[in-house]
Amino acid sequence: MNSNLKRGLFLVTLAGVISISGETAKAADSDKDTEAALPNVGIEAVLNDCYASDEKINVESYLVPTEKGEYSDMAFTNVGTDTFLFVRSEPTTQSEWVGKLYTDYAAQIIGPVGEWTKIRSGSVTGYVYTDYIIIGNKSQQKAQELIQNSEGQTEEEPFRYAESRQEEEERLAREAAEAAAAAQERAEAERQAREAAAAKAAQAASSTGQAIVDYACQFIGNPYVWGGTSLTNGADCSGFVQSVYAHFGISLPRTTWDQENVGTGISYDQALPGDLILYEGHVGIYMGDGQIVNAINPSKGIGVIPATCMSIKTVRRVL
Repeated sequence: MNSNLKRGLFLVTLAGVISISGETAKAADSDKDTEAALPNVGIEAVLNDCYASDEKINVESYLVPTEKGEYSDMAFTNVGTDTFLFVRSEPTTQSEWVGKLYTDYAAQIIGPVGEWTKIRSGSVTGYVYTDYIIIGNKSQQKAQELIQNSEGQTEEEPFRYAESRQEEEERLAREAAEAAAAAQERAEAERQAREAAAAKAAQAASSTGQAIVDYACQFIGNPYVWGGTSLTNGADCSGFVQSVYAHFGISLPRTTWDQENVGTGISYDQALPGDLILYEGHVGIYMGDGQIVNAINPSKGIGVIPATCMSIKTVRRVL
């Protein structure tokens, strides 16, 4: 075995512990399942015993080099990309978690390495399960890898550190507030967009509605004919409305009773030029200013009358 091993400190972190204070020490042989009791002597004697007995032990991984690497006291999380490692207040899974480490997050080792390792990462100090961290020579390699990967990025610090439980709660609360504010802004923007679209549609409808009224008024004075649909030779009330709207490419049912269900029902207070005003057995086109143009009856023909001269059954907007 290479005598240079004697110049390092012999650090065993497997099943047993070597006691520098003089207590009996045990170590698990990396190549065997058996355990051997080491004599109660210093590290030089332990190594000498190993040489004398011709035993082969894997000690390379447990030697602390004379020239300590810059990142040799660091640990890096070794978990999946979709999970994290709890930092706990005590070295048990039953203890409270105080922080979280995600994949490749960095920490400083501040305690012995065993089943659990005490670490400090950012503002978080606690214990992590050793199986899920990279330490030793591999830690040095991981640090160099992360440094290389960070080259050219805007962040000066190549490592990421744990987020404490309090920091996470504050961040989540902040994100929730920001999300709520963003949702409120979106809702307000959508409301304004709807109102703008409605105003635009109303303006277009008003323009079309007024065009319908103007067109219908051209036939004032023409005759009323029961069952007729001719704007010039005669029409009844529903036939008149149907023919006027047909001129604008809008198809309406033939009878007053069917026209009661077309479009959207609105209140009389909301009526605009071009809306339909329906009564019991009668219909007319709202002109605005409280008047309708309609085929009144055989004696009066097509003309204009007050919109409220009869009891209004419904107002329908079809534009």
